[in-house]
Formats: sequence, C-alpha cells, structure tokens
Amino acid sequence: MGIYSNGTIYGIKIYTNIDNNINILLNRTYDAIINDEQKREIYLFYTNLNDKQNIFFQIYTECSSTYDEELFMSWYPIDINFFLKNFETSSL
Repeated sequence: MGIYSNGTIYGIKIYTNIDNNINILLNRTYDAIINDEQKREIYLFYTNLNDKQNIFFQIYTECSSTYDEELFMSWYPIDINFFLKNFETSSL
C-alpha cells in the first residue's frame, strides 16, 4: 500500500537538508516529459555544485495510489543512483 511513481519526469528539485533546514538549489517543472537537453542542463547544474554533501533529489512525476485508480502529479524522492542513471547519460 502507498504511493508509487510511474517514472515519468516532469520536473526536478535539488536541495540540501542540514539539521532540517531545507535549502532549494534548483526547482524546475515542465508541461511535458523532460527532454534530453533539459536533463543535460540539470546534470550540468549538479556537476558544478562545489559541495555535494547532503544533496537530495525529488522528481515531479505521475503517481498512483493503492487507494485510488486515478493518476496524480506529485513530488517523489529519488536517490543519487536514480538521478545519475536518468540525467548523466543525457549529458553525453
């Protein structure tokens, strides 16, 4: 039971969280599924960060719930591996 992402990416949020003090570094949403050029820009932003400690990611994505059949848009946490797999390859 819970909320599940279908993996489509319509936006990204990159932020730090130090002692529950959240600092949003990048927050972008798009009307369509994110394209390779947008992914490249986001990955470049990430690579230019001086301090990558305490960095967190969320994607804006279509989600479903075990309680309702309709899809809805929501911010969904991802880890660094998901970020790199989906954004690093578009920078080639």
